[in-house]
Amino acid sequence: MKSAKYKLNKSILFGIILFLIGSPIFAVNIRAKLINPKKEIAEKNLSVLIFETKKFAQTDADGNVTLEFPSAGEYTLRLLRDTGIQEIKISVGSQDESRTIYTEKKASSPKTGIVVEGEREKTIASRTKVRYEEIKRMPGTFGEALRALETLPGVIPNIGFGGGANGIIVRGANPNANTYLYDDLPILYPFHLDGLTSVIHNDLIKSIDLYSGAYPANFNNATGGIIEIETVDSVQKTKGAFQVSLWNTTAYAATPTSGGKGYLAIAGKLGYLDKTLGATGLLPEGIRLPRYNDSQIKYVHNFTPEHQIAFYNLTAQDNFAIDVPNKPSNDPTSSQLALLSGAKASFGQSFRTTALRYTWIPGDKFQNRFTLINFDPIGEYNVGVGSIQGKQYQRGAYVGVRQDAYWTATRFLKVDFGTEVRRFSFRDYGTEVALRDPTNPSPNPYNSANPDFVGRPISIQGNSPYYNAYTTLHFKFGNFLFEPGARYDYVQVTGNGALTPRATASYTFPEIGKGMTLYGSGGDVSRFPLTTNFNSETGNPDLRFERARKLSVGIDQKIDQVWQVKAEVFKNEFKDTIIDDPYVSTPVGLNPDKAQWLRQPIVANRPLNYSNRATGWSHGYELLIRKNARPGTRDWFGWISYTWSQSFQNSNLYQVYEGDTTQVGGIERKILAAYFPNSVEQLAPWDRTHVANVIYGWRVNEGYQIGARWSYLTSVPSRPIIGDDGGRFSNPLNGLTFWNPRYSNNPYTSEYGYVKRGTDFHRLDIRFDIFENYSWGYLNWYLEIVNVYMRKNKNGFDFDNSRPFSATNPRENDTFGTLELPGGTVIPFFNIGMEVHF
Repeated sequence: MKSAKYKLNKSILFGIILFLIGSPIFAVNIRAKLINPKKEIAEKNLSVLIFETKKFAQTDADGNVTLEFPSAGEYTLRLLRDTGIQEIKISVGSQDESRTIYTEKKASSPKTGIVVEGEREKTIASRTKVRYEEIKRMPGTFGEALRALETLPGVIPNIGFGGGANGIIVRGANPNANTYLYDDLPILYPFHLDGLTSVIHNDLIKSIDLYSGAYPANFNNATGGIIEIETVDSVQKTKGAFQVSLWNTTAYAATPTSGGKGYLAIAGKLGYLDKTLGATGLLPEGIRLPRYNDSQIKYVHNFTPEHQIAFYNLTAQDNFAIDVPNKPSNDPTSSQLALLSGAKASFGQSFRTTALRYTWIPGDKFQNRFTLINFDPIGEYNVGVGSIQGKQYQRGAYVGVRQDAYWTATRFLKVDFGTEVRRFSFRDYGTEVALRDPTNPSPNPYNSANPDFVGRPISIQGNSPYYNAYTTLHFKFGNFLFEPGARYDYVQVTGNGALTPRATASYTFPEIGKGMTLYGSGGDVSRFPLTTNFNSETGNPDLRFERARKLSVGIDQKIDQVWQVKAEVFKNEFKDTIIDDPYVSTPVGLNPDKAQWLRQPIVANRPLNYSNRATGWSHGYELLIRKNARPGTRDWFGWISYTWSQSFQNSNLYQVYEGDTTQVGGIERKILAAYFPNSVEQLAPWDRTHVANVIYGWRVNEGYQIGARWSYLTSVPSRPIIGDDGGRFSNPLNGLTFWNPRYSNNPYTSEYGYVKRGTDFHRLDIRFDIFENYSWGYLNWYLEIVNVYMRKNKNGFDFDNSRPFSATNPRENDTFGTLELPGGTVIPFFNIGMEVHF
């Protein structure tokens, strides 16, 4: 009995020992302090994941954290930052201990130079910043981080599908008046011709800044907004990504080089919308959806802490085609394109940006950067529809050298200054299609007797220098900051330049919440004319820079570490805007038709076709309520943005109004147009009074994330159609009558101009993400549903030219957001895909 009892006690004791060994009592605790030695700061409020145990911890305000491990061994710490995940391998012993963990390689000693890192201070006025982690998986963007710009205050999106949805309207400016920069390098267009996909790979984006007001003097060539895309600035380990969706495939790879002295990042995208949606039979016959591709290469090498080089190569290429067959039986009620039978058109655009950048940092008070840039944008089209017959190729490449310096002169003053020299090399040839009368609201493509469209022969080739210089002074006295600046740009071929001063002032009250800042900014910005506009053969060589004067005041209140409220009031004035002008001419000039040079090389009153006559203005206010995610935590984030604005424009061209019986000839009409412009101010066609967005995102756990986005937009204004032209023309290929709409030509009536608004737009989008985490990375499966409640949103009015004016023609135009299946079933538009990160 004693022996049995002993054996039982021994078994119990052995079981207790096993239990205690496997219990947390024997776990190892590391009391760590995380420090970034390069920046000499503690890693505060940073989430840390122990990958093997899937347990989270967070550093405090001093970078301290307690990490619990089940036993001794090798472990991987994942530091969850705003810009991505950083991994650190550590060895854990069998005893509890305290240690310092460095999150970067230790900085070099002062003998080898001073390392200057961190983001330069940026103006707070009229600038909104979004971080990559907050926008990459935003619903309604189809996974494109750049589309998150549509949700920011002061921005009106271009609703729709295709190339027309490429631009955003920033505070009432024309959507073509924005400049997009990639690490301060130019890109020709931000989105491919599908209007859905950006030309920049998501995983290269660190953050995006939108400057909607009087932007800093180091930027240029925009009377709208500056969109500055900042890319990743470090690569800690070899990694990559691969993504497949319904309309494109993307790939990304990055690796440290030269033993950690630099890195190489490569990304690309291939679109095949024509092979997926284009093969469903849902589109009219003859339309070939856009094809596109893009690539980005970034290579950085640090020779020493003082000397760095960076190489960039960015490309994008798009094309789209339409070839409408002419069938024996053309029924416009069954074929959307029957009236356009025989129409052929193709469009292409591309760009390449290649740059070599050298950065010199001799100390912590001075930095100078030199950039050699080769920018090569190309645009071409070939179109044939009735009297519209044109084919044009444009190439406006340049090679330039740019210098940007930042100098801390005293504790109260910092100075930015820079210069640039470019050599434009432009080539433009073919037949340019233009309206004979740009004021004609409803031109007819089948008017062959007196065509509404004309073809201008173009054959231009030339070179021209371009120069600029800028400086900004940053005066800081306590909590008061004053930043005056100025910029000068000059294009030699036009003999015109633009001096644009600007300034920003702000004062911060640090004791109110986490800081309240009052600020204001104002100044002039400019944009130079395009090659086609200023060429001496078919354009106006005396064109001036387009200009805008921007004024704004605002308040930025940081309530705590994550909550922010920002409000701003603005007013913009646009002048010297370039437009098509049928009246501007020169008394004597070369015949624009070179085929007639032997017979008549000189002509009188040679049309210049373009002028700086147009003006406009906008005003409004913006509100942003924002909750940021705590870095690396499973915290929800989001924002509410609201913009109220009004935008107006005036062509300042002479108009012949209804009831004008004045009998004047061509010369007299030109004189009247030059000295007595009588056009009236109207709402801009892109004006939307109210724009609101609600954004929500929540990383539920390591395996799931959900997001939602609700948008509301006032309808754009349209010209009311009051009748038709009686169907005077028809498509000669099939005899179908072309009915042209008629608009009011009396400025004293309520139907004149852009005064008719349709149904407002609102839409709810959601996205679900599932993550499968592995030791080598993770898989991300996602489903994005656009327009959840399947609202039939409208965007302006559409006149069916195959039918006369009636109670049902025109009607509001359905816009992108739903899919109609064969049989009439309507479902939300959706995107499903898989992304691999390793």
